[in-house]
Amino acid sequence: MKDFKNIVNLVTGNISPENKDKILTDITTGKEDKNAFRKVKFAWAILSSTKKLQDYDVEKSYLLLKDRISQKEQPLFKIETFLKYAAVFVFLVGIPLFFYLNKQKTEPPLTIELKNTLVVAENGQISKIILPDSSIVWLNSGTTLSYNSGYSFDNRDLVLDGQAYLNVTKSKKFPLVVSCKNLKVKVLGTKFDVSAYPGDDKIKVVLETGRVELFKTNDNSLVYELKPGEMVEYDTRQKKGVLSQVETNNYTNWKEGYLIFQDTPMKEVIEQLERKFNVEMVVKDSEVYKSVFNANFKDENLNEILNYIEYSCPIQYEILENNNLNKSIIELNFKSN
Repeated sequence: MKDFKNIVNLVTGNISPENKDKILTDITTGKEDKNAFRKVKFAWAILSSTKKLQDYDVEKSYLLLKDRISQKEQPLFKIETFLKYAAVFVFLVGIPLFFYLNKQKTEPPLTIELKNTLVVAENGQISKIILPDSSIVWLNSGTTLSYNSGYSFDNRDLVLDGQAYLNVTKSKKFPLVVSCKNLKVKVLGTKFDVSAYPGDDKIKVVLETGRVELFKTNDNSLVYELKPGEMVEYDTRQKKGVLSQVETNNYTNWKEGYLIFQDTPMKEVIEQLERKFNVEMVVKDSEVYKSVFNANFKDENLNEILNYIEYSCPIQYEILENNNLNKSIIELNFKSN
């Protein structure tokens, strides 16, 4: 296969920016084998979902995959793939894979169409993934991230529900665009954090290094341009935001397991604890929401954190019996003097 190694290096990110742009152009113009590119990309998707990519010889694994396909007897296969990586579930949405085998040829043609890849970090887990362009993404608990099969080939578009920290590989050809609710975050190469959970009226974007631009989804108008050390908190209902200088570690250290609360409203504290520990917290008195909380945690368990909340806020908690063994229920009551 012509320049097969170039295609492997492109998909796995082991390539210089100059060569990457050249090979992408060659694939587009037909100088490189577009079908081979799709095959290798498919093999990469399987491997990166089951183990760290550097633990594999990608080329050998791809050839093994192709050999297994060629040994099949049936002319048509439908495969629904559900891939696991730690607590991350990667699955291909809505599109089956069709392998058509022509017995008269030594190398059977393989047609692969991957529409969307969805990555899910469940409650109670923090997950790390590597995208096809070698960008690294950490997903906080209760987060979903999706991208289409053209990612790194003709776009770098992501859709986010939840919170993610991104270390973005530079690309002169395509900016990386994160869509979340009614905002789009556009970058070329940078490190930043985005928080846009379902049900939350606010989107938070914190820039660590590089440059970030925020656009409205409906008309692509520029809303903000962030500098390192800045955060914008955008209200999706009022369609306006607040720009401020922040200590970025307070907003990005969650990927190392930290919980950092700084004058955090109790409603937000409860939501974070529910996601991190995969529990349900039931507020019995609305007075609970009037409290704010200040504390930093790293290795403390949920009981230790709840005890600290009881000590520092007029709140008391009770862990209830629950027939559903997958999730504990915790009642929160206002504690009068």
